[in-house]
Amino acid sequence: MSWEVTRRGIRNLEVRLDAALNQYSRIAANIAGAGQANGAWPGKATEEGRRNGVKSEGEDHIQMEQEIERLLAELSSSVDSLSNSLNDPIVQASASQQHTLQRHREVLLDFERDYRRSKTNVKQARDRRDLLGSVKIDIESYKARQGSDADALLAERSRLDNSHQMIDGTLDQAYATRADLGQQRSTLVDMTSRLTNTASQIPGLNNLIRLIHRRRQRDRVIMGVVIGTCTVLILMYLTR
Repeated sequence: MSWEVTRRGIRNLEVRLDAALNQYSRIAANIAGAGQANGAWPGKATEEGRRNGVKSEGEDHIQMEQEIERLLAELSSSVDSLSNSLNDPIVQASASQQHTLQRHREVLLDFERDYRRSKTNVKQARDRRDLLGSVKIDIESYKARQGSDADALLAERSRLDNSHQMIDGTLDQAYATRADLGQQRSTLVDMTSRLTNTASQIPGLNNLIRLIHRRRQRDRVIMGVVIGTCTVLILMYLTR
């Protein structure tokens, strides 16, 4: 292969490498800004991109690294070929050719140095991004657990309030029943007193008075049973 053909191939590789390295050097900044702009952590963004059929940032930068490494290998091989062409003992290399070869070697070294630096920056940016993403996931998990605990406490408080309302209603009914029974008792006492006075004057009412006494005893039993039942129900509900 002639000097000029090899040199044109080297120039073409240098142009392609320069463009690829410029694009690759911007990946570190894109990684740092992507999570902040989207308000999402890496795992979430990657999962959403996979569902939408979009390549993840990790897959994209790996492909660029492979392409740059391939171009660097081709450029290194081409520079070696250009150097070998100058080592031909038949054709004497000019000073201009030696200078051109040296310049291509320096450009190759610059490209390799820039690639290593950019690759280090990309790795550091990805590590920082992953660390921040892990912290965000932990924070979100903690908030979710705290929210669940708070919801459970609110639900338990609501159940206790409902229980208190039911107990208050039961107690009000018991007090109302007790008041009614007390009123009935007063009425029966008054009626008994009147009937006793009447019976002292009318002997035929003794049987009626005995019946009234029995009813009075029955009402006492009913009142005792009602009050006891309400008390037992309340105690059972409170100790449940």
